[in-house]
Amino acid sequence: MAPRPLVLLHGLGQSPIAWQDFVSAYGAGRPMTAPWMKGLKPKDPVGFDLGDAASGVADELELQGVKQADLVGVSVGASVALRLAVERPELVGRLVLGGALVRPGRGALRMQRLAMRLVPESRLVDAGVSRPRMLAVLDALKGFDGTESLRAVTAPVLLVAGSRDKAGIVAAQELSQHLPTARLQVIDGAGALVNTESARELADLTHAFLDEPDP
Repeated sequence: MAPRPLVLLHGLGQSPIAWQDFVSAYGAGRPMTAPWMKGLKPKDPVGFDLGDAASGVADELELQGVKQADLVGVSVGASVALRLAVERPELVGRLVLGGALVRPGRGALRMQRLAMRLVPESRLVDAGVSRPRMLAVLDALKGFDGTESLRAVTAPVLLVAGSRDKAGIVAAQELSQHLPTARLQVIDGAGALVNTESARELADLTHAFLDEPDP
């Protein structure tokens, strides 16, 4: 049986090119795609909706004739992957998630807004992202609580956090309590955006997880 395609969903402040090192480390043998998510594309109107972003990924898969895919997501990409698993479970095989924003605290969102405002414009341009779109994501997540729907997720889930991301580890531990199929793996020395900070380690963990026999 041919392996399922692998969909890579980037994090806040990133563009699809952020997956370049991960793809190189993962190697050949599985079709991969790293789409822009709806609301984050450079030509999209400023504004973000988690459901619309998940629907956009689903539409992309259906256009490609993909019946089921595995997803790797970080930050807001992980949240979109989870939303897709809730709304369109037949499309999702397995999930690898780093730093999913499921019930972000107001303090954490304020810190992220401040951090986003401090990022030099030139760095954002180099990454292919815009500050207004990133701030729109944080605004959309105010008061968001997606934990109630998580018990509907039936796909096997690997939660990944960097050892230097203490808040991310706590959030992943809380998330695992709502996901009956999840387990947590901590990458030593990594921060929040594990796809760029520890691409090789994330690729190795993903490879091993996706190669496990389906339950």
